[in-house]
Amino acid sequence: MKSSYLVAFLLVLFLTGCFGDIDMGATGVGENCEFGLDGNGNCLPEGQDGIPPPTY
Repeated sequence: MKSSYLVAFLLVLFLTGCFGDIDMGATGVGENCEFGLDGNGNCLPEGQDGIPPPTY
């Protein structure tokens, strides 16, 4: 039982050590957007906040 905890801990340590510094963000996206980005990465027009209106 203790060995399975050790193996799980070492696996987590290995995976976070190997994959910890991968950048998942797209570089250069939204640099020219004055009012921010929406959820799809498109530039927002002035006066919008990127949150869709509720659908009831």
